[in-house]
Amino acid sequence: MSTRNKLFNIGFVSSPHPHSAFHIKTLELVASIKEIHLCCIEGQDADEFTALSGKIKTTSNSLTDLINNDRIDALIVSVRNDLCAPILEIAANAGKHVLFEKPGAIHSKDLQKPFEIATAKKLNLSVMFQNRYSPEIKVLKKHIADGYFGRIMSAEARTVTSQVRYRNPAHWLFNKKQSGSGILSWLACHNIDLLCHLLNDQVVEVAAMVDNLNEDNLEVEDTAILALKFSKGTLGSLHAGYQLAGSPPGYSGGLYDSHFSIRGTSGYGTIPSNNNTYKFYSETGDLDLAGIQTMTFSPTSSAAYGGKAGEYFVENFLECINNNQIFQPSIDSAIRVLKIIEAALESSETGKSVRINQT
Repeated sequence: MSTRNKLFNIGFVSSPHPHSAFHIKTLELVASIKEIHLCCIEGQDADEFTALSGKIKTTSNSLTDLINNDRIDALIVSVRNDLCAPILEIAANAGKHVLFEKPGAIHSKDLQKPFEIATAKKLNLSVMFQNRYSPEIKVLKKHIADGYFGRIMSAEARTVTSQVRYRNPAHWLFNKKQSGSGILSWLACHNIDLLCHLLNDQVVEVAAMVDNLNEDNLEVEDTAILALKFSKGTLGSLHAGYQLAGSPPGYSGGLYDSHFSIRGTSGYGTIPSNNNTYKFYSETGDLDLAGIQTMTFSPTSSAAYGGKAGEYFVENFLECINNNQIFQPSIDSAIRVLKIIEAALESSETGKSVRINQT
């Protein structure tokens, strides 16, 4: 039974990570969060966070003490890719709900055991694919589900951002043992998830080319082009890369060039780059559209990671815990995305398309 107006005590686990400070700002803004208890690992400095939120009550370096603390209702885990899956398994065994940074692991198989434990215990192990909550994506998904565009023939996504030289080439994100892969696991994972989410479908085959085309000597791909086949027949494409010159340095405020298009037998929907706009056209009889329609969104300003949509994302995660529901996107979404990334890397290496078993 749910408890109205429940206040949550959150355990926050962080290794040095570009998003950790952003998440602390989000937790500060979510009204249902009463306390934050920090666990800093792998050299993470707690002083980086303490000035960002008055909700921070304790700091420690002991993951065991945090997870075994009965006062902790849920965990936020923002750690290096190679560190995440073991933490998820420990947390799941302890009966703790977790919202974790994507992609959650180096390899999809690393998430299988936490997934099985969470399923058996009916726990939320949920992944931070918060882009699902952007207003444009929500409207586009509804239009697809309502049949505005008929049978979906193609889906197109692009996420291009600042070159590696603006992002510290020595960062763990470009270390294969710590990150697993490059642009695919760090940024393109969002678009891979969104394509599956929007279409309510799964990728069954991938053909891809990836490369390291920046001037830095990286261990992981900085450019990727993927062709995707979905189980219902839709063909998709994804372009991702650290490619833009002239960007501010760092991970906050970097340049982006993004795009989404869904095209069907009766119409199409497009989200252009970074301007809170959605354009669509439909020939379905009940709409009676006079040409292309444009919707412009003006979301309320928020310091949360992902803006107001990021706040809603965390709030809904906590509401699901309160109501004994499973929050989506769950860990199975992270597993599916990692399988697609693995197939893309294999395809690029072998020069052949790769089938995916999504079971």
